[in-house]
Amino acid sequence: MSLLDDLVVQTAVFPLLAGLIGVGLLRYAAGPARGRRLAAAGVAVAFLAAYALIVGVPALPPPSSMGRLFWSAVAGVVLGIAADVAGLEPKRGSLLVGVWLTAALGWVAYPVLPGGLPTITAAAVLVAGAWFALSRTASHGAAGAATPGVVLLAAALAVGGVALVGASASVAQLAFALAAATGGLLLWNWPVEHHAWGTAGQAALGILVLLTAALTFFSSAPVEALVAVLPAFLADRLRDRLPLPDTSFGRAAGTVALTVIAVVPAVAAVGIAVLLSAGTEASGY
Repeated sequence: MSLLDDLVVQTAVFPLLAGLIGVGLLRYAAGPARGRRLAAAGVAVAFLAAYALIVGVPALPPPSSMGRLFWSAVAGVVLGIAADVAGLEPKRGSLLVGVWLTAALGWVAYPVLPGGLPTITAAAVLVAGAWFALSRTASHGAAGAATPGVVLLAAALAVGGVALVGASASVAQLAFALAAATGGLLLWNWPVEHHAWGTAGQAALGILVLLTAALTFFSSAPVEALVAVLPAFLADRLRDRLPLPDTSFGRAAGTVALTVIAVVPAVAAVGIAVLLSAGTEASGY
């Protein structure tokens, strides 16, 4: 077995290194001004590389929902990079990503749509949650990538954990790979912020929503548990109430505190999934 066939390498080591390298290359190749915002695209690019390693590059037209997820992610990354290169304002970029994401959700999930009332309800909650997450992270676009990056990391870990409970190994591995790729960006941004959260960063968050859609419609995972992770997108409000000094040390400590706060809802989501899945077969992944 080659090194790249190892589960830990595919899920954690490779996407983390790809994220580190991708963020760094985009940051310095694009120049100091544009590169600061464009660097977050390294997360989504690293995820696509990890997807190709784990699953392979799907055919076109894609024969499955996971294939549609991949090509939707490619479209989102291209859209995000183009918006960042053009200097689109973060909130307008989030609106653009929201339109792309809504269309991509419909494409990924159309085999089960319109479905019955539970399916329609799940789709409505998913779209509403996606727009909430995009709006919350957009407010930090110009300030830095640490806050939205930490939330994406926590949410990706939650999706991966719930996928494990629901016996969806592919979604679990891809969600953990996205978390690792996000870690590459966060390492660049700690203890001092170096990068912003551009539209391509929003596209990376959209990829997580697409993974959640695959989990919702094509697995037995108790996706109701994922509602519990939404408070993670409000973690910055609690962090801002902490008595931290406005110094380099205070900001670095604030990122650590934010991580702890954001991970709590993620752990709760996985715990709820375990409780709801009691008596069912767990993932062998």
